[in-house]
Amino acid sequence: MEENKRSEQCCRDDVARLAGVSGATVSYVFSRKRYVSPELVRRVMRAAEELDYHPDLLAAAVRRKSSDTIAVLTDDMASPLQIEIIRAIQESAMNSGYFTHICGGVKNLDSYVDDFICRKVDGVFLSVDPAKVNNKSIEKLLDRGISVIITSLRGFSDPRVCGLELDFGAGVSMLVEHFKDLGHSKIAFLSCFDDSYEYDKRLKSFGNNMQRLFGEANPVTVCGSPPWESTIDRGYELAKKLMSTGAEFTAVMCTNDLMALGAMRAFQESGLKVPEDVSVAGMDDILFARSSYPALTTISHRSLEYGHRIFGILKQNIDNKSVVSRERISPSLVVRESTAVCKSVNK
Repeated sequence: MEENKRSEQCCRDDVARLAGVSGATVSYVFSRKRYVSPELVRRVMRAAEELDYHPDLLAAAVRRKSSDTIAVLTDDMASPLQIEIIRAIQESAMNSGYFTHICGGVKNLDSYVDDFICRKVDGVFLSVDPAKVNNKSIEKLLDRGISVIITSLRGFSDPRVCGLELDFGAGVSMLVEHFKDLGHSKIAFLSCFDDSYEYDKRLKSFGNNMQRLFGEANPVTVCGSPPWESTIDRGYELAKKLMSTGAEFTAVMCTNDLMALGAMRAFQESGLKVPEDVSVAGMDDILFARSSYPALTTISHRSLEYGHRIFGILKQNIDNKSVVSRERISPSLVVRESTAVCKSVNK
């Protein structure tokens, strides 16, 4: 190992001489632990390419007692929203010299936790259903000095856990008010969750806002059942179910954009035009929402900003365990062609 270290040092010094900089500058360029001007970065990278230099970042990290890696564990790798968020996390991590492990599924959660510990990752982002993660798993990571950030702090009392939550309740409120402004009062909600699922705020927020704005104590809701899936097929299925109930509706909102896309397809197949006969809205503002026909009105949680902030909070805690941030991302309404002024009631 000592021989490899000397060899790496020699190569680093060769790069430094060719680039006309110090050996420390070469190290900073590759570790990204300190600011180096763009011009010096270009010179170092040109020299490294010419000499085919590849530093042993793992060995350097071990010397600093850090792996310079983080892990993302998500239970929905197929979600376009998750992909956008993970991309932003990776970008921020790479800019700070961190490598990102991306893991999907929580069926073998204990194995993942043990693997994170064995690999000595510096931090973990748990983007999973809170019902599928227990306090013991998180505590096991925290006890090993691994920083943890989660999307929902409900049910987790450990003061060492960081959090960045999407304010879905506020998003639902915005959509109901948007429909009201368009003259809609017969609003239905297609939810992939039912009342038994305690971690999602959307269904409860919908009920509260319908009561507040319309005095509607029992608004029209059509809910899914376990397994909780917020897919295009689930949206299609619930929209068909809504139409079969005979309930009156002129506007429909869904748990997310994928479900809204499925709902629009179901309505269109049944002869209902969107938005002429029924206005439809989703949540998340995924890429598909902008390119659907009609383009989907939705709630944006600024996924790229969210992903960058996830890493920012995690990095702060990695550097200083006493800095535990718990924040919430406020949503914004994105109005497109799938919602319009109310004209009639569908039966």
